[in-house]
Amino acid sequence: MEILENYKLGKQSDSWQNGLAKTITFIVTEDCQLRCKYCYIVGKNKFNKMTFDVAQQSIDFIFNNKSTFNDKAVIWDFIGGEPFIEIELINKICDYIKIRMYELNHPWFENYRFSFSTNGILYSDERIQHFIEKNKTHLSIGITLDGTKKKHDLQRVYPNGKGSYDDVVKNIPLWLSQFRDLHTKVTVASEDLPLIYGNYSGSFLRKKCVSQEFLFSS
Repeated sequence: MEILENYKLGKQSDSWQNGLAKTITFIVTEDCQLRCKYCYIVGKNKFNKMTFDVAQQSIDFIFNNKSTFNDKAVIWDFIGGEPFIEIELINKICDYIKIRMYELNHPWFENYRFSFSTNGILYSDERIQHFIEKNKTHLSIGITLDGTKKKHDLQRVYPNGKGSYDDVVKNIPLWLSQFRDLHTKVTVASEDLPLIYGNYSGSFLRKKCVSQEFLFSS
């Protein structure tokens, strides 16, 4: 029997800066290619998305209130929907953040990270890869993969009901080659409980020493 030396159930891996960083989250879109059955966002659409003006005003407010936002480090977190659908907006926002931190000689300029949780479908897209190359030293990307194909495709489906496992897995080798200290989220719904053991022990991510965070959805 293989020993699970690299995994501790119920214990998350240490976070960047071990909790000393302020996390600031941008919800850039309510759009997504998938219709995951356990997703908390209902009524996904292409219309409700963040504008650059809103992001810019938020960033300026943060930098203009340094006494409130005085943490040692910062994580600029981007979520959706699927955040990478809005990669052009994200790229513009991140450039603005970096420019303002530099202009202000802000201590965060040496201590920041851009963080993403993605479904992985667009990961190999040229625009995403350009963004990664430009920001790689300050970047954390988690791809959601619910383990085995059977488990993943039970919940993470396209609008027509087709499973998304194959479209995600084809991008995993590229992801594995680009980052260390990788993590992924595994969400367990009530229908999935009979599959949980096989899902954990059978997922190839486990064999690649990728941290798996289990979330339970009622």
